[in-house]
Formats: sequence, C-alpha cells, structure tokens
Amino acid sequence: MLRLLIAGALAAVASPVLAQPAAPPGGAGGPLFISPAGEPFRGGDGLAAWFAVADADHDGVLTLAEFRADAMRFFKQLDLDGDGQIDGPENTAYETKVAPEITRMAFDRLGEGGGRPPGKRGGGGGPPGERKMLRKAAKGEPRTGAARFSLLNIPQPVRGADADLSQRVSAEEWAKAARQRFELLDADKDDKLTLEVLRARTPRPR
Repeated sequence: MLRLLIAGALAAVASPVLAQPAAPPGGAGGPLFISPAGEPFRGGDGLAAWFAVADADHDGVLTLAEFRADAMRFFKQLDLDGDGQIDGPENTAYETKVAPEITRMAFDRLGEGGGRPPGKRGGGGGPPGERKMLRKAAKGEPRTGAARFSLLNIPQPVRGADADLSQRVSAEEWAKAARQRFELLDADKDDKLTLEVLRARTPRPR
C-alpha cells in the first residue's frame, strides 16, 4: 500500500510536466500567449512569462538589445539543422508542432500579406505585409492566426519575417524583423518596453 501511495504521488507531480495538452485558443495572458518572435507560452500569465525571459538583466525594462537577443534565441530553436535560416520544413514544424494553434480557424486572410496557408504555394509575408495587417487592425478588422494570441497583428510570425519572399528566413532577416517589431511596440519611442505598457496592448479574447 505504501508503495502504491508513493507511486501515485510521483505520478501526480510528473504528469503536468510530461503530458501537457495543447492549450485551447485564448487571449494574450490567458491559456496561450505568442511572443513577438512567435514563441508560444501556455498557461498562466504568458505575457509575464515571456517578459521575464526576455528581460535578461531583470530590471523591469525591455531594451531593443534584449528584445532582439530573445528573438535570436528562439530563431536558433526553430533552425533545426543549424544552417542559419528557417526553411520550409522548419516552418512547417513550427506551424504543426511548436505553435499549432495558429493554423486553427484557418488563415483566411494571409494571402493579403501576412504569410500563406500551410501547404499552398505562393504568398509570403515580410514587413510590408505586417504593416498592412497593422493597418487592418487599426480599422477594427478581426485578427487571424498568431495575431489572436499576440501583441502584434502578425498572423504568422515566421513567414512574416521573410522580407525577400524567398520562402526562407535568414538570421539577418529575423534580426531586422525583431527591430521592426520592437519599434512597433515602442509607441512612445523611448527605446524601452515595460510589462505594464505591453499588457495594455494585449488583444481581448475572441
């Protein structure tokens, strides 16, 4: 009996770590938050969890250098073969294994500039597409894809960094996209972001 009790206690402790189901769609700060670089944070306060990781010196202020370093950290995770770029198969792995929630409810508007639905040729993203999606958001149009869980209205953060529409994202493109996304979030142009300011930008659950 004692062995059974111990085994049950160990299973209760281990199960949340070993078997976490994909969180259902929700607003930023709820079941799922997707960072500006596209990294998913599930459960609890995802925005605060991401900010704590990105704020390397833990001073409560996120600088461009920290923001970009956090983006490059995630880039290395997505660059599975370590060749300095995220290609088609690696992007597919992102959409199906890392952040599958972004492909649910279909990318019904990605052909307009934010990327393209998985499995279809053509399309693409890049900063021009991101700016177009932000203009749509300003007009009150609904968000799609990753934008439903993120600070920025970018439906597919990886494809959105593909500035030359080559179907590959280089480390240089990724770093440039990180800078552009920081500048979009830095509304008062003081070269810093705080958790309080970012929290005010989180979309409401739909």
